[in-house]
Amino acid sequence: MNSLIKVDKRIIDIFDRIDRLINLDIPGRGVVKFLYQFARKKVDYPLTLLASQKLNHILKKGDIIFIATGWPDRPEITPDIAETDGPPGAASLARAINRAYHAVPFIFIEENLVQAMTMVMNSAGLKVLPPAQAIKTPTYHTPINSASILSFPIEKDRAIKRAYELIDQYQPKAVITIEKGGMNEKEVIHTSRGVNSTIYMAKIDYLVQEAIKNKITTIGIGDGGNEIGMGCIREEIKKHLPFGDKCKCPCQAGIAPATKTDFLITAAISNWGAYGLAAGLSLLNNDIDIFHNREVEKRILQKASDACFIDGINGYTEPGADGLPSRVHESFVEVLQELIAKGMKQL
Repeated sequence: MNSLIKVDKRIIDIFDRIDRLINLDIPGRGVVKFLYQFARKKVDYPLTLLASQKLNHILKKGDIIFIATGWPDRPEITPDIAETDGPPGAASLARAINRAYHAVPFIFIEENLVQAMTMVMNSAGLKVLPPAQAIKTPTYHTPINSASILSFPIEKDRAIKRAYELIDQYQPKAVITIEKGGMNEKEVIHTSRGVNSTIYMAKIDYLVQEAIKNKITTIGIGDGGNEIGMGCIREEIKKHLPFGDKCKCPCQAGIAPATKTDFLITAAISNWGAYGLAAGLSLLNNDIDIFHNREVEKRILQKASDACFIDGINGYTEPGADGLPSRVHESFVEVLQELIAKGMKQL
């Protein structure tokens, strides 16, 4: 993939620790160790270092950055059910980007999940505004830290058209996807269990593809091998992961996504991948406050629960994600925060 702008062995060592931490398989799914091995073999440096250094190089005050998230879960019951893995990561990363660069994050999610995502974003400290208003905030004479949340179509033709319009109008510096279902070569999106989930999912693949056409930086974050960006390790997923080459649905083409991103971050939980990226921005800017703390994490997960996002493993609308309660995620954030704080002292 991409090489570093500058190489420093101390920085590489710290980011190696970030990589290892976010890929620690506490949920015990048994998949992420393979995903990380596959992705790491493709590049010469830690995954979080490559992605965070690229953002640190290109972002400046007033820039727009696109972040897509949201995984409709149990949609056959109702498409209003979605996972707590993804939205908290998007909110915390948006917060970090805003604090580090005074850039304006635009969050994309399914139309019926916009209101719930707004609650989560507000809990991260960002005022959700329409795009035209949010764009004005970085240069306003008193502080107002904002983001915008927009729906993205689930229908192919509308998604292709909308992707072109959004990239053309806003010219984002990067497009980041967090726990977002990726289409295989037959344009089918699957759950990690090999079940077709295409009809309910916003077709963010087309937004990423339009960004690539315009030479805009793309970053994919995932934990199961079926997310946008995993096209970077598509052949390995097909060969080694359950349902990688052959799914349960009639397409029989497997869960491995086709869309590649410039940078791929694997994690045991996709939220943690976003946290690893945010931690990297904090470290590169030598500012611990760019990364959120356990209190913010607790607030974000509580608000995700209040917004009726569910834990994708146990199905409860309780604070937590991927089968781990809020206290575990809070502790994880605290450990990651301590890691980067110690790292700053070493540089």
